Amino acid sequence: MSTDAMIGGARITDAREAAKTPDAREASLRPFGKPSQLWWLTIIALSMVVAIGIAAWIVQLRGGMGAAGYSDQAFWAIYIADVVAFIGVSYGGAVVSAILRLTGATWRAPLTRLAEGTAVVTVLIGAALIIPHIGNPILLWELVTQPNTSAPVFWDFVAVMTYMAASIVFFALPLVPDMAVLHEGYAQRLGRRRARLYAAVSRGWVGAQRQRRVLSGALGLVSIMIIPLAVSVHSVLAWAFATTSRPWWHESIWAPQFVVAALYSGVALVILVVAGFRRGYHLEEFITERHFVRLGFILATLSATYIYLTFADLLPGAYVGDRGTAAVFTELIVGRLAPWFWLFAIVGGLLPLLLVALPWTRNVRGMVIAALLVVPMMWLKRILMMVGPTTYDTMTGAFGRYHFTWVPVAITLAATAAIPLLLMLLFRVVPLLSIDEIEEIREIEAMEKTVNGHAPAELNESGGHDSRPVGGTGSAHRVGGAFGVLLLVALLGMFGAGAATPASAATPQRAGQSAPNITITGAEAGGLMELTAALTGADGHPLANADVAFAFTTTQFSQARTPSRLVPLGAATTDTTGIARLTLGGDSDHLYQPTDTGPQEFIASYTAAGAQPVTASTTVKVTVARSAYHPEPPKPLAGVGRVLAVVLFAIVAAIWLTLITQVVRVRRVCRVAPKATTSSA
Repeated sequence: MSTDAMIGGARITDAREAAKTPDAREASLRPFGKPSQLWWLTIIALSMVVAIGIAAWIVQLRGGMGAAGYSDQAFWAIYIADVVAFIGVSYGGAVVSAILRLTGATWRAPLTRLAEGTAVVTVLIGAALIIPHIGNPILLWELVTQPNTSAPVFWDFVAVMTYMAASIVFFALPLVPDMAVLHEGYAQRLGRRRARLYAAVSRGWVGAQRQRRVLSGALGLVSIMIIPLAVSVHSVLAWAFATTSRPWWHESIWAPQFVVAALYSGVALVILVVAGFRRGYHLEEFITERHFVRLGFILATLSATYIYLTFADLLPGAYVGDRGTAAVFTELIVGRLAPWFWLFAIVGGLLPLLLVALPWTRNVRGMVIAALLVVPMMWLKRILMMVGPTTYDTMTGAFGRYHFTWVPVAITLAATAAIPLLLMLLFRVVPLLSIDEIEEIREIEAMEKTVNGHAPAELNESGGHDSRPVGGTGSAHRVGGAFGVLLLVALLGMFGAGAATPASAATPQRAGQSAPNITITGAEAGGLMELTAALTGADGHPLANADVAFAFTTTQFSQARTPSRLVPLGAATTDTTGIARLTLGGDSDHLYQPTDTGPQEFIASYTAAGAQPVTASTTVKVTVARSAYHPEPPKPLAGVGRVLAVVLFAIVAAIWLTLITQVVRVRRVCRVAPKATTSSA
């Protein structure tokens, strides 16, 4: 062997030895020490909030969904918003870990364990929130035992369970080499229970090349799988709304909007979790300011995308002006929900973008503030998406009310408190940092430094500090940021101008002018109900070519059977004698027929331009009625749907089989590997 080869080999050996620094291992052991008083106080406080939430759920089980503020005027609200929000934030962990792993971003190493742990904890909590949403837990059992494969909620359940399994596997596989390292060198500091767990999980792992190749391949495959899985979860969640005939829900853009919203809020939560554990366990030497800045760049990109999707969703519906959609958008943009919507748009969309765009706020504090704004505002956006459409009465055009009671508020706060509580308990059991990844990156960094005489800037960021100022930016970045801000302001201004009500000339009623007069009669003829309205002007002469609206009153849609609700039947035009006739069930536009026998009140109304409506009512004894319930005709693509269900089941089965196979592969390669000194690389 030549002298140069010997020197080169010695340099590489020295680089590897230098990379085997105990820093990452020591930092991962910090949560295993004796808990501080502050730790115990935090655990007790969070546990009390969770306990109050469980008590509130018991109250709801006893009192029904009315205890949560639900009624016939608001059938979905806070719980489904919680499910969407909490499952959504779990996607942030998948982004930081899976996508960055696939793209080879080495700066991800100190963040992966925290991000993956956040994904697992939040998806578990989000899935648990389905239980209070459905009301009776037995319904969840029936969802499994009596599945309706044509219902989006069933496939939502399947997608969430599959994504949850993939998240757990993605979190557990990288623990094998880390637990092997800690069990071999720090068994005394682990404690008896943790040492047994680490020995069981890492049994057979010696760091052989074959073991690393199998583990890397398994993680790469799961990384590829978990991204479309997360997309499918939030797409199916969106379709559960979009396939419901409610104003604003029936939108094709909701699936990509849900996916981007999940990414946006998820990355924000990862920033908060990383900042909390960084400060609590003094991880500044591993998680530097540049990590937060790069997460902030991802956050800003998602912020701009979500703002665009939000207004791309609203503008077409507002322009077309469909009755229900226009009513919901009016409430949202200029009505009673407007302050909350614009609070979300500014605080949850524009301000985080500015905090990342401005150089003097592009630091740890600025990114944490931006994340603190995003997480609650994205939950508020989900609430707005629920409350408006669910309280809108599609028959009367009026809005009901959803009343927040202490029960759903307590359950929501309990779910929120469960995130830090479970993370603090989780990292009392498993290593806080991905030791194997950090040391592998440091080994590569040390080798390249030895060979080339300097460390690459990308690798230098994971353990040390870059010589360049953190968050520094050139003129191009400043111009780009300013242009983006101006573009957003211009879009908001155009939207505000477009939402203004067009000017129109008013036709006030003259002073002393008498109102028209209207009368209504009704009778059954040939099994059909015929309504006749006579309309005369203030001078007593018949009014021709006037539109008369007909309606009837009912208590079927009222919770207490009172007061009665007005249900429109249609309109008819008066003839030359001022008579307007409407036959219920007589033509394709008026198919309604009375559903109950007995006295039934019918109403006729006429509204002149610029005047108050005039109405008249009559009560008719109905003797012929038909049931309001009749089977739907066969759907033309029903056969395709059945085939599609079989295909989807096959895909889900293949995903589960692949996940199980990767776990088995890693365990098998640990059993057959030859004994060797455990590598710390």
